[in-house]
Amino acid sequence: MQGYSFEVVVTATKASTVFPLLASADRASAKETRTFVEKIGALPESTKHVAADSGYDSNALGEQIEWTEQGRRTGRRFLCPENKRGTKQPHEKNIQPRDESHRRRRRLERRKFYQSPRGKTIYQRRSQTVEPFNEWFKSLFELTDRVWHRGLQNNQPQLLAAIFAYQLLVRYNHRRGKKNGQVRWILDMM
Repeated sequence: MQGYSFEVVVTATKASTVFPLLASADRASAKETRTFVEKIGALPESTKHVAADSGYDSNALGEQIEWTEQGRRTGRRFLCPENKRGTKQPHEKNIQPRDESHRRRRRLERRKFYQSPRGKTIYQRRSQTVEPFNEWFKSLFELTDRVWHRGLQNNQPQLLAAIFAYQLLVRYNHRRGKKNGQVRWILDMM
């Protein structure tokens, strides 16, 4: 899908069907740390862990996922490999030294959890859920090499409609008594 990207939040629990919960489509140049912010509020309440790749490494995302505006824990953990930090000054000019140490402490807490045996186990689920889902979805709807149309406004509805169709197919498959997300057989019959 040259020039475009899609961002999908999927379930990643043990022994369950990988199911897309939230999705968006954008230009390939869109920054994940900005596009994911609007999805945080829409995460199901039952979400306990948010595992993301290093493109999502951001103190702001970690804070928003793990803490309320009142400074209370949400009960969620953000698991994300860190990008190397340089010696650049913070982008936000109004950050007080105290705020910066507060953020640093919370970042260290996230790092410690991510590197713990439990954190590693939870994060490893991504390789069994998210990564295979992306490849499976692209091949199922023939999105591996190219998209169907030109322009973001034409491809956005197509990509999101494909996600919606996948959700419907998985639900139909489940109602037919199949406990996995393998739905190619339904498309082949159409």
